[in-house]
Amino acid sequence: MKSLRFFCSLIVLIVAMVPIITHAATPHRVTVANFLHSDSDFASAIVMDVNSKEILFEYNADKPWVPASLTKLVGALVFTERQPAWDAIVALKAEDEVGGGRLRVDDGATMSVQDLMYSAMVGSANNAATAFGRLSGLGMDGFVAAMNRKVRDLGCNVSYFEDLAGMDVDNRTTAREMLKIATASFARAEIHKPASTAEYSFIIRNTGELKKITNTNDLLVKPDNGLYVTGGKTGFLYESLNNLVVRLKPSETDQRELLIVVLGSPSRADMFAITERLAKWSWATYSWEGAPSSAIAEAGEIPNGTLIKKPDSPAVWYIWKGKKYILLDGIFLDHYFQGVPIKTVTADIVEVFTSARPYTFDDGELLKSAKSPVVYYVQHGMLRPISSESAFLSMGWNWNQIVTAPQFVLDTYSQGLAINTLNTDSVLLTSR
Repeated sequence: MKSLRFFCSLIVLIVAMVPIITHAATPHRVTVANFLHSDSDFASAIVMDVNSKEILFEYNADKPWVPASLTKLVGALVFTERQPAWDAIVALKAEDEVGGGRLRVDDGATMSVQDLMYSAMVGSANNAATAFGRLSGLGMDGFVAAMNRKVRDLGCNVSYFEDLAGMDVDNRTTAREMLKIATASFARAEIHKPASTAEYSFIIRNTGELKKITNTNDLLVKPDNGLYVTGGKTGFLYESLNNLVVRLKPSETDQRELLIVVLGSPSRADMFAITERLAKWSWATYSWEGAPSSAIAEAGEIPNGTLIKKPDSPAVWYIWKGKKYILLDGIFLDHYFQGVPIKTVTADIVEVFTSARPYTFDDGELLKSAKSPVVYYVQHGMLRPISSESAFLSMGWNWNQIVTAPQFVLDTYSQGLAINTLNTDSVLLTSR
């Protein structure tokens, strides 16, 4: 009996020691609306769900590009894997200077290895990143060779580097391969923590000077943008334009974490704006709940201009470019879609389409309610009341042109200026 209790205790202990395996939900698309952008927004871009590794968006993701300071992620990865002592005191030397953005200190300034890493990651200091090679014991050539071996080990066949800081225009990567590099880099706490730090302060040990560094990633630094940044790195060269790799989610507790790479954006402001748009589009376009459905594929086959309805509801929608516009009343069917067939689809297919505003009357229509004699002219989405019969006739309209609609439909419009015989020139007739 005693041995049985021991056996049971042993089983409980073993079970407790086995890590709990959790399966993150895989995102699946719930709308057919594509991400709208122009070729000038970026040279290439890619969005990946961090947990499932699913690619949610890509554009020119295999296009070779100069990575600029995104190169520092590779150098930081190789340096941290050599397990340096983070509290060790080291010096920046004049030989670490390579131009561009730098930590502004004198030759021989001393700091901890941790301070050096934060300077390279938070402030993108080129001299701090270059110092990794000297301090590694590999020498500059040996360190760069180790960087290139590392990216090959990560499965990057295009990526190639000539320096540590990203100043060399012969450096190459792609958006897809930068996903792999960033994934490996941010997996190490020594890189992830500074890459998600907005500000960092430290003391130059031999002078007592206080240095305060602000992160170059505006998405991290600027609050209230609806983004919770968990890592990132910027890069710029005139030959490369503006580049960003960033890991983020909607809030601290939200599990919908994305890794986004944007290469070749024309300006910093454009780069951050397009990245924010990509993130919010991804969260709106994909669902992390439930299983994928064939409804996405079926919805994609429905042509623009189709009328659809559910089997258990009389509601009808007009489909146009991935959006559904509900017809608030049968008057729209009678007036615009006489004889047009209505396709009955499942509720899942209806939900794939993004809800847009209700279907509206075209400009140039004449409308009235059954409960009122007032006639309105539709112009620029507003109802302009026609002040009198003489004003109506002076415009050359016929009474049989008037569409009688329910009052609740008219109530969805805002009202514009009245039309009378003195201001009829302001009415732009719409040919029908």
